[in-house]
Amino acid sequence: MEVKDQTTNCYQRIYMEYAPMLLRFAGKFVSGFFAEDIVHDVFLVILKNKKRLDTSYSLKAYLFTLSKNYALNYLKHLRVVAMNEREVVEALQDAEEKLDDYEQRMARLNEKLDELPEKQREVLMKCFVEGQTYKDVAEGMGISVNSVKTHISRGLKFLRSELKEEIVMLFLLKRERV
Repeated sequence: MEVKDQTTNCYQRIYMEYAPMLLRFAGKFVSGFFAEDIVHDVFLVILKNKKRLDTSYSLKAYLFTLSKNYALNYLKHLRVVAMNEREVVEALQDAEEKLDDYEQRMARLNEKLDELPEKQREVLMKCFVEGQTYKDVAEGMGISVNSVKTHISRGLKFLRSELKEEIVMLFLLKRERV
């Protein structure tokens, strides 16, 4: 028990002697609150590794080196966090722009689909959105398979001429209309 008390007393003396200097030193790199954390961490390292410490080196130099390294590592961490935050913000802005573009294109596609004759629109929706076969559409609507093909051909021709890029979105309509 007495050895443990001596170790505690020795640790307390070291802390009392060096902590204020280390706090000022770390404060040159980071703000006060973080400097306190760094000094705290330095002393935890000393306490945890007391059996492995090389006593041939100056304790003061070791404490200051640890403090400096912890402060620099913290600053590196802040730079990484800032860089990641910028990347996330840029990705969110890019996603928002893409979503706006997608919504505008979908609105335009829906407008043009609404301009189609009712049967053409119905055939296109059943084939492209619902994934029905030409035969199933023909039977369901009471028309021939060739009529289905004609409705699709005419509907796509109109949409291609009106929409150009948005025609690809016809295949994505399943999410919007079903």
